[in-house]
Amino acid sequence: MNNQALPNSSIQASHPETLRRPPSSGGLPWQLRLLIFAGFIVGAPFLFQTPIGQRGLLAAIVFGLIGMLLIFSPRVGVSALLIFLAVIGGVRRWLIPLVGYTTTDPLVLVGPALAGLFFLNLLATRTLPGDTRLARLQMWFVGFMVLEILNPLQGGITVGVAGALFYIVPILWYYLGRKFGSAALLKRVFQVTVGIAVVASLYGLYQTWFGYLPSETAWMQLSGMGALSVGGTLRAFSFFTSFAEYSWVLCLAIVILWAAFLRRNTIALVPIPLLAVAVFLESSRGCVISTLAACVALWAVQGRTMKSWIPRGALALGLTIIGMVVSLQQIQQQSFSAQTSDLVAHQTSGLLNPLDAKSSTAGIHSSMILGGVVQGFKTPLGEGLGATTLAAAKFDGAGAGTELDISNMFASLGFIGGFLYLAIIITVFVTAVRYWNLVRSGVSLAILGILVLMTGQWLTGAQYSTAFLIWFSIGALDSLYRLEMKKRMTPLPQGEIA
Repeated sequence: MNNQALPNSSIQASHPETLRRPPSSGGLPWQLRLLIFAGFIVGAPFLFQTPIGQRGLLAAIVFGLIGMLLIFSPRVGVSALLIFLAVIGGVRRWLIPLVGYTTTDPLVLVGPALAGLFFLNLLATRTLPGDTRLARLQMWFVGFMVLEILNPLQGGITVGVAGALFYIVPILWYYLGRKFGSAALLKRVFQVTVGIAVVASLYGLYQTWFGYLPSETAWMQLSGMGALSVGGTLRAFSFFTSFAEYSWVLCLAIVILWAAFLRRNTIALVPIPLLAVAVFLESSRGCVISTLAACVALWAVQGRTMKSWIPRGALALGLTIIGMVVSLQQIQQQSFSAQTSDLVAHQTSGLLNPLDAKSSTAGIHSSMILGGVVQGFKTPLGEGLGATTLAAAKFDGAGAGTELDISNMFASLGFIGGFLYLAIIITVFVTAVRYWNLVRSGVSLAILGILVLMTGQWLTGAQYSTAFLIWFSIGALDSLYRLEMKKRMTPLPQGEIA
């Protein structure tokens, strides 16, 4: 049997259950359903009297709608879930003039509730996957994080529970990807991601040039988002929860489009200039570097053998660095409007002088990353799951983030949890490279690009949409690779020629 790449349709045909309605587990008794409905009707008037109650009712409606879609039409439900996770920040801000502001918003619990219920259903029905090395590592890792919820060093059980929303929930999207992640659905998810990014970039550029909406200004004043300021100029965040999530989603779309272009889809280049301008004016240097590195890596792996990847990558990296330096020097010579001059100066000075502490924060970030890893050995049992999340500061914990998820895991879970997470990362990359070598499809290349781009950011749980996309893709990758290997190892019927 030869090793020629099989078409995506063959993969989809061998995995038809991913696009069908999952088998029913019986559901809730009708009496309990009636009781819940009656309680909702009785309690609704009281809930409408408070901002939390009003937002809670909206969260319940969204939860119900997306949950039903995931049950009856996973293809639509997964896309709807991704869109909701992307716009949740904007929705929360737009609701301020209507229902007021609250620091504890039930809307942020919709995603965790869906992920948690899906995982518990797999657990209760004994269908939790354990047929691959990655699946087994995932179970060990989730179990280890659950234990770290109880770690007293983080400042209390509340910090640990809140930390679970940042770290455990993203991991659970892996199981959704294992269940529904066919090649066809992944292609749809990537298309939706690009669509979200294009709309977000237009919105973000509007914020850059014309300012924020009144509800967004009110949110900034109430939440104290000082990191949005660059030299007195406020950077864009579009409809996302933060400017960081905004920039990473734009970069994800660029990498997905670049992967499509490398697989002979020239139309994919059209949106890239718009997205690139929006990313540059957002003024996050790390995103720019990571995007260039991911694009270089994707071009390098186009070589037919792995031995050719290194020279191809070295050549592309050299040309990219030269092109970036020349372009940034030319940009520095241009004049810009008051709305963008500080953002451009911040970007160019940092990228052209990465070792200058006055222009770049690379040294500070490196120290924080190293400190997080070292902390994992100083505190072998870790400081607790929530110690490196926003929950630590919100609930009077004593921890702080360390810039990368790898160092965060060492600090939060100790060196055992840190090495366990490293084993997951290595396994994922090995699987992604092998799957790309087997099928050489646009979907497999896009997955590899996403993983390279977001290295160090896989478990940034505060970025709801990016965390979902990464771990859903990882789950789908694990399933697709397993099916592909199983298919290639299955002997052909007697007399049939491959």
